[in-house]
Amino acid sequence: MKSYLLLCLALIALMSCETEKGHITETYIDLSDLDSAVSPQDNFYLYANGGWQEREEIPKNLGSWGSHKALKEKNNQKLEALLTQEKKYPEGSNQAKAIQFYKVGMDSSRINNESYSPLVNFLNDIKHIKNYFDLQDMVVRFHKIQIHPFFRPTIFQDQKNKNQQAVYVEFEGMSIPNPNFYLMLDSISIRNRKDYQHHVEKMFHLLGYDKDESKKKAKNAYQIEHDIAQAYKTSTNNQQNSNYYNPKTLEELTNICQTFLWGEYFKALQIKTESVIVTNPEYFKNIDAIILKNGLDKVKDYLLWRLLHFSAPHLSDEFVQEDFSFFGKISYGLVVMPPRWKRVLKETNKALGFAVGEIYIENQFSTVEKQQVESLINNILSTAEKRLNNVSWMSPEALKIAKLKLKGLHMKIGYPEQFPSYTSLELTDDYLSNIFKVNEWSFHQKVASLGAPVDKNRWIIPPQSVNAYYNTLNNEFVIAAGILQPPFYTPNADDAINYGAIGAVIAHEITHGFDDIGRQYNENGDPINWWTQKDYIKFNQRTRILINQYNKYEPLPGYFVNGQLTLNENIADLSGLSLAYNTFSAFNKQHNKIDGFTPEQRFFLSWAKVWRSKTRIEVLRDKLVTESHAPGEYRVNGPLSNFEGFYKAFDVKEGNGMWRPEKDRVSIWY
Repeated sequence: MKSYLLLCLALIALMSCETEKGHITETYIDLSDLDSAVSPQDNFYLYANGGWQEREEIPKNLGSWGSHKALKEKNNQKLEALLTQEKKYPEGSNQAKAIQFYKVGMDSSRINNESYSPLVNFLNDIKHIKNYFDLQDMVVRFHKIQIHPFFRPTIFQDQKNKNQQAVYVEFEGMSIPNPNFYLMLDSISIRNRKDYQHHVEKMFHLLGYDKDESKKKAKNAYQIEHDIAQAYKTSTNNQQNSNYYNPKTLEELTNICQTFLWGEYFKALQIKTESVIVTNPEYFKNIDAIILKNGLDKVKDYLLWRLLHFSAPHLSDEFVQEDFSFFGKISYGLVVMPPRWKRVLKETNKALGFAVGEIYIENQFSTVEKQQVESLINNILSTAEKRLNNVSWMSPEALKIAKLKLKGLHMKIGYPEQFPSYTSLELTDDYLSNIFKVNEWSFHQKVASLGAPVDKNRWIIPPQSVNAYYNTLNNEFVIAAGILQPPFYTPNADDAINYGAIGAVIAHEITHGFDDIGRQYNENGDPINWWTQKDYIKFNQRTRILINQYNKYEPLPGYFVNGQLTLNENIADLSGLSLAYNTFSAFNKQHNKIDGFTPEQRFFLSWAKVWRSKTRIEVLRDKLVTESHAPGEYRVNGPLSNFEGFYKAFDVKEGNGMWRPEKDRVSIWY
């Protein structure tokens, strides 16, 4: 869809025992997490996590549970305490604004008394749309506050000229972002669509419309979302990432889509530009037809719904409850709604993430930890450079560039050197108004960056994120402080634990510099394909085997992993495992068994612990057709079944469940 713009990726139990001297020594592997009834040679994921799987329940307010979610929950509790602490920050400071935003969001009494009054001006103005000029004015107002009917404007680093920002217009416009939801013909999808339309009816009824009018408006809004999904799905069949970069002058854009006066549209957004990058021209060609086919009255109902859907989670209780009844219970199988503090914290992180991050870093992360992680990363890079010499399928010319990419890799660890300022952001005592204000402020910050050099020090994610990513355009690896905690990173743990966990995560992200997208950019982030045609052919021969392996995994009856959709992440998992293990082997200082496990075995147990997860069926079914990552079990067993180091560590033999014949094993990098 717009995957090349989204460069982000994502990713707790410890066991202690008493020594004879009475000191506590942590073994970092909780033996109760294991399932001794399962052979590690047959299903390593269940062997390493079967006890945990049996014991742990998915929290009633979450769609999935695992190491990543558990750490995120732990971080959230820390953040809630920090945002409600008695410490006073200077008025107008980043920290004070984050605390103010959170406090206003927690004022449920005021929010309930207001009901939907924060929307009244919008509702009246939508009602009085008379022509396409009025329609454009309303779309502009929506886009400024980052509600996106029909499409989405954004400012982002130019994919072909990384030193400047560019204006993009992208597909958007559906309340459920997966187009397949509107189009699939299986019985579950049909039932879910009926439930969704009924939900939209109820929402309109909460605005004061009678039953018949609510049903009519819901039908109109749904029809336009369906038309958008159909147009997009048709336009993107067999489309590759390279097709998403289509520079157009405003005149050319007008020839594609004539409903909007593009010069006036961008002027109203205060964007000075003569050209834009259209991610999907074929979709934009259909916008005129969608609007003309449905007419202004139906489009007005669609705009009402887009506004209402965006706002509902932040309005009074009856709107929040109805929003949860579909998007929580039906879509994600949640049993109960997350408590208010979690919902408001989520919005505070979205709105003022780096302001929250400043408070977090003051209290939760040390320079010593930062230095330790930097040393670990340097070890991984050193090993990667040496191991690249063993990549027999790649030409010498391409290997030379690969090594340059490694040497030129920029690292950002923990948190930004300088946090962005929220000085010009003004907040109020109204929660939804603050969300609108932050969104408009954020959009104008992006607009202001046009014409200025790209800020290479800018972070995409705030430091409290449980995440890491590789940025292709800057050839940089970024790892947030939030993930540098157990079970991903444990400062005092033996090398096996840390290289098996955070080491593999780091190596995974670095590998993205050499996957199907990374190969299109050189060591400076310039758009240069540095592979020869023979390199690409040999690469495809290997990845086809990997695709076929994952296509056979069946997490739910009749639902399989999509090996092509998950390919780049599977490559990064496999190669990241290999690189982390080989780095561990080179730098490991602990050679004794702990709890009966060799260091090599502990490495793989740590790897399996990181990816353990349980997912509700409703969520898993959706992820299998939309998510670029395979489910946790296959992120563990898939790479291990191809990796010789695992076979040796656990003495895997022919006939075991984890066994693959050598001719069927895949090795790509390192």
